[in-house]
Amino acid sequence: MVRSFLRNENGNIALLFSVLIFVILGGAGMAIDFQRAASIRADLQQSADAAVLAAIRISMNQPTLTPAEVEAKAKAFFDGNRRTKSDVATSNFKIVHDPSTDFYRLSFDVDIDTTLTRAIGIDKIAPMIESEAKLGKPPYLEIAMVLDNTGSMNDFGKLGDLKTAATNLVTSLHSHPDADVRIGLVPFAQYVNVGADNVGASWLNGASAPGAFDGCVGSRDYPANTQDAGFNTTPIPEVAGEPCPNAIVPLTGVKSTIDTAITGMTGNGYTYIPGGIAWGWSVLSSGAPFSEGLSKTDLAARNGKKTMIVMTDGENTRSPDYPTHGAANITNANQLTDELCDAVKDDEIEVYTIAFAVTDMTIKHLLEDCGTTPDHYFEPDTASELNATFDKIASNLRAISLSK
Repeated sequence: MVRSFLRNENGNIALLFSVLIFVILGGAGMAIDFQRAASIRADLQQSADAAVLAAIRISMNQPTLTPAEVEAKAKAFFDGNRRTKSDVATSNFKIVHDPSTDFYRLSFDVDIDTTLTRAIGIDKIAPMIESEAKLGKPPYLEIAMVLDNTGSMNDFGKLGDLKTAATNLVTSLHSHPDADVRIGLVPFAQYVNVGADNVGASWLNGASAPGAFDGCVGSRDYPANTQDAGFNTTPIPEVAGEPCPNAIVPLTGVKSTIDTAITGMTGNGYTYIPGGIAWGWSVLSSGAPFSEGLSKTDLAARNGKKTMIVMTDGENTRSPDYPTHGAANITNANQLTDELCDAVKDDEIEVYTIAFAVTDMTIKHLLEDCGTTPDHYFEPDTASELNATFDKIASNLRAISLSK
């Protein structure tokens, strides 16, 4: 009986099985928990990358904020952007800015609660997460802001929202000590105002005496109204007695000049988008009527670029009846918009388009096609979304890039 007991291996097998099942379950638990941790880490890394870019945009747009205030805003952006929140604790959120290199580094600690791995004594997984971004030296920039100043912009505070967003973009682009940027402003409605001080210019068709011309102009006959040339032989017609926005501000490097013009914008009149685009093109060109822009040769020598930002809150409601814009052939106005967009892009000008609180699908599609790429088109509906749109454009122009 004793010899039989000693030879019996049933108990050893049971003991061995109990040990093996513990190891198997522990290994399976580790695989599940580490796979889950990898998914959470990817989400947090993506949120961290977005937060460090947001910190740069916030610093650019609001230079008076303290580092702690920038960090707090970036943290709020991070918390709102991350998808994974339960069973995940973050701490020691920190953003460090090196002004000598313009590097921004974000880091924080993470504790991810485990599930099955607790059985082998591992309660938490703590991956390392950090993100680093660099704000590149500003290239030479020439920017024409073609902004809707029609009567509908007075509704729901849209004009005030536009002023805030546009001013933030100007501040952002001027924030770097080495900023080399020239910005022009083209307020447009049914007509465009080229400035009463241009009375008597060779590119104007009119005989107004000083004091009689208020700067309001209409359109040259087609196809001249889709071209940025021939102004001496086919001059721009003056119009009188029509509602006109404030005067164009030619390209300037003086930030206060653009800020003051943006603040002074008022909403009045109907919508004729081609007029705004045509004059935005002229503002960026190197020849009359506005000749502040560099030639393509000089622009290339400075490694610069020209950009047009077109923003409207609605569809075309007027079309040209030459020289005025009193007709309502919307199909014609849309066709002219399309032709001008193509011509501007063919002239190597980058185009961003913004449909602010727009519901009309025709103009949405038209503006999307007008942008240089689909990523150059935006559809903000609220003030915060509009501001974020201008922030995004500023970031693109300033060449912010993730470095880690």
